[in-house]
Amino acid sequence: MSALALCAAAGIAAADSPPPAVDPFRLYGNQIAFDVERDGDVVGRYVIDFTRTDQGVLAEARVDVDVSLLFMPVYTLRYHARELWSGGELHSIEAFTDDDGDLVHVQATRDPEGLQVQTNDGAYETPAVLPISHWNAALLEGGPMLNGMTGEVDEVEVFDQGLDTVSTRNGSLRARHYLYSGDLNGEIWYDEDGRWVKLRFRAKDGSMIDYICRKCQAPTTITEAE
Repeated sequence: MSALALCAAAGIAAADSPPPAVDPFRLYGNQIAFDVERDGDVVGRYVIDFTRTDQGVLAEARVDVDVSLLFMPVYTLRYHARELWSGGELHSIEAFTDDDGDLVHVQATRDPEGLQVQTNDGAYETPAVLPISHWNAALLEGGPMLNGMTGEVDEVEVFDQGLDTVSTRNGSLRARHYLYSGDLNGEIWYDEDGRWVKLRFRAKDGSMIDYICRKCQAPTTITEAE
């Protein structure tokens, strides 16, 4: 099963100017929570907590996934990332991944030249791409993004699939459906205000993974776009 696909996801394009600042408190409140399903069975949780600090907005993400077969554990994933944002820009990220025993530590810090990235394999500098962060709909621009689970920069294209109906733990809602492909492949949904409300992809073992909204403060309806 792909830990990359299980945890983080969509991309944000590099640009000469930063994307518009996203206010997660207006969109989500203090927290987003999703159930992680594998072929319809709940196998984990994905939670992001937002906190205001003197330096900006701290987004702290945690993923816990446990897959069992005949009551025997066959796969586990633990992911913990802390992202510091200000004015729509990433200032730093630190992420820890335990992918079924494979440990990865990623750190990145913004400087005038871009991002200084440190991974298990060494250090490098990259332009100021933003990290794979589902909650931030700037990913819909596509392009290069920093993968917090691997420390690599991934390339992604995004394709609008129109309006769709999405099931959540609190009922159904209308949201816009997108496909993304490239170094990452899957489907993602956002409501008209840019709230992330669903994720779907196929894992390496062929199983279907769905992130089902438990708490994302999405409205029950949206108006069809032009």
